[in-house]
Amino acid sequence: GIPATAQAYSLNVTVAPHGQLAYLTLWPSGMAQPHVSTLNSFEGNVVANAALVPAGQNGAVSVYATNPTDVILDINGYFDSASGDSFYPVQPCRVEDTRHPNGPLGGPAFSVGETRNIPVPASPCGLPATASAYSMNATVVPNGYLGFLTTWAAGQPQPFASTLNSWTGKVVANAAIVPAGANGATSVYVTNRTDVILDANGYFATPSSTGALTFYPVVPCRVADTRQGDDGPEMAAGTTRSFGIPASGCGIPSSAAAYALNITVVPDGPLSFLTAWPTGSPRPFVSTLNSFDGTVVANAAIVTAGTDGAVSVYVTNQTHVILDINGYFA
Repeated sequence: GIPATAQAYSLNVTVAPHGQLAYLTLWPSGMAQPHVSTLNSFEGNVVANAALVPAGQNGAVSVYATNPTDVILDINGYFDSASGDSFYPVQPCRVEDTRHPNGPLGGPAFSVGETRNIPVPASPCGLPATASAYSMNATVVPNGYLGFLTTWAAGQPQPFASTLNSWTGKVVANAAIVPAGANGATSVYVTNRTDVILDANGYFATPSSTGALTFYPVVPCRVADTRQGDDGPEMAAGTTRSFGIPASGCGIPSSAAAYALNITVVPDGPLSFLTAWPTGSPRPFVSTLNSFDGTVVANAAIVTAGTDGAVSVYVTNQTHVILDINGYFA
């Protein structure tokens, strides 16, 4: 039911590789394949990642995979210049963490096959009850095998789609644009026992308030890669670095107020977490991705533009960082 007038899609792409998968790339059909990646699975595990992908020729998107793999595409929304809601960024904020039973919207952990409604407007993040959807980052800390986690609008039937997977039982994060349901709540379902962490970085609502932003898709482009001389060196443990997005050569205007990014880490060993946020603001108590086993990991993120249009990245451990962009809000 996606209209032909859609300019870009909010997708979740999952790979079930037949072995090692160096990378998969999504981009608008009819254009040359860009020098970016959407996700990686060097260990051959099932991996999912969110992506805002511009619509290409006849409304199609192209998918390239370096190695044999099954590919699953789920959609949770689209961007259309003719109508629709605007985006309102917020300072990244923790909505829920089931590891802390006494905190706001805390525990206990999810049990096997449990569905739970999360009253997002009741969180301390200041998200309004008028929001039609939320821009979130979901992280799981499973007790073992986790078939999948799914998020959707509370009060609606559970969709035949997944948000993330952790078949090896490791900590996994994935971005998601989740519609608001009954009383502004979102539903979360898990196949197996796990703790769930939800962080928010913005919401969608009617374009009638100050600060309303519109999405402008761009051909996916590499903003920074610390493996390359101009963007290096590798980030050291416990350090923060700012990346000037408008100065990257990707044609992003200085008027951009937020960016649709894909962040990839190539760590030297275990990486507890990486956090991205607007430069000039205090580092928020959220995480963007994790790699406790030291594998290459990618995750999408909508990050507000900070001082001089830059975004800051903090890493707990030594790692290379790659930033790709596929659109901006202004």
